[in-house]
Amino acid sequence: MASPKHMISSFTLAAFMMVAAPAMANIRSENVRHADLDLASAEGRARLDTRIRQAVKKVCGTPRGWTLAERQDQQNCEAAAYLKVAPTRERVVAAYLEKRRLAFDSRAIVVNN
Repeated sequence: MASPKHMISSFTLAAFMMVAAPAMANIRSENVRHADLDLASAEGRARLDTRIRQAVKKVCGTPRGWTLAERQDQQNCEAAAYLKVAPTRERVVAAYLEKRRLAFDSRAIVVNN
């Protein structure tokens, strides 16, 4: 299990939400917690991905109606959010694995012959 003192505990997912006038956009964000996850395991990374999907849904919201244009706007928002968060997700996982490797390497066994 990850320790908050050893890694970043969350990252922020932000996306531009288009409002009525295309020239105006507001920014919504959602924190994605991961300090409690073991990102070295497939299960931990899958749980992180689930949290990211949930955050994307919150950031992009649901269409006020079900017109084709509103659904397309939502799909565009979600696609943009995933593209934006992907590098951060990869950095978080890589940092976790590196810290875990360093912690494992520092526990050398001393043998007295």
